[in-house]
Order: sequence, then structure tokens, then C-alpha cells
Amino acid sequence: MKKTVGKDYIGLGCGAVIIHNKKILLLKRSKKLTSDRTTAGLWSVPGGEVEFGERIEDAVKREVKEELGVEIEIQKPIGHWDQILPKSKIHWHCVAFLCQITKGKPRNLEPDKVEEVRWFPVSQVPKDSGIAHVVAPLHKLGFMSDEEFIKRLKKTPES
Repeated sequence: MKKTVGKDYIGLGCGAVIIHNKKILLLKRSKKLTSDRTTAGLWSVPGGEVEFGERIEDAVKREVKEELGVEIEIQKPIGHWDQILPKSKIHWHCVAFLCQITKGKPRNLEPDKVEEVRWFPVSQVPKDSGIAHVVAPLHKLGFMSDEEFIKRLKKTPES
């Protein structure tokens, strides 16, 4: 029987927080993603699963290239967040990096998984943004107040 990452064992995910001119690049994940994908229907940063034997820094660069067709440089690690979703019985450990685009223009290379790619002012990220992927990193970077962070934790569905 095939085991599912995040359900049968903890998954390791990575995300690229790309900020340019006080705007953050977000992807609207498709609602059609399988239930083990925790960002289905939500705004997220580019990123994904770290593969066995892959360094997390290489994984985030690979994922951004696959999803958006751009090359990035990691500026610094932001931090990590345990994404434990009791209702869905999912557990991922998410690591976020502050990144900048070094080559290319972002475009949606995975239209079956991503509905839209858009830049948002860091102070105006959509309400339906994933906690582990958008809200927690922005809070850790100082772009989101403690009050707003707590409000989003309470109101955002499992993400």
C-alpha cells in the first residue's frame, strides 16, 4: 500500500517568499488539488515538497523553476512552521526562504495546479492566503502585525 506524504509520515515542504518593491508574488492553488495538498483553493508562495536526498535550498529553487520558469537566489531563511491539520490528519513541516528573482519573468507553468499568479502589496495579501505558506512568513519578516496574524490564525480554514 502506497504511503502518503503528510498523512502517513511528516512531509517536508519549502517555500520561496519573493518580495520586490514591497509586493509579494503569490500563486492561487487550484481547488482541484488532492486533499493531501494543504493549499488547495488558497493563495500560496511558490514551493513544494523536498524530495529524498535533496537539499532544501535546491528544492526551493527547483520548485520555483518548475512552477514559474524563473531562477531565484535565496537571500536568507525566514523560518519554519509546523502545519498540523487535525481535521485533515495532515502534518507538514514548512521552511520558508526570502528570495529574489535573478532570471526570467514569472509565468504559470502548471495551469492544472495553479489558477493564477499575481503580485500583491505585502500589506494587502488576500484573506484566503495559507497560514504556513504566506501568513507566518510575512509575520516573521515583520510585514504583518501580531494582531493581524492572530486574527488570520483564527479565521483561516485549515491551511
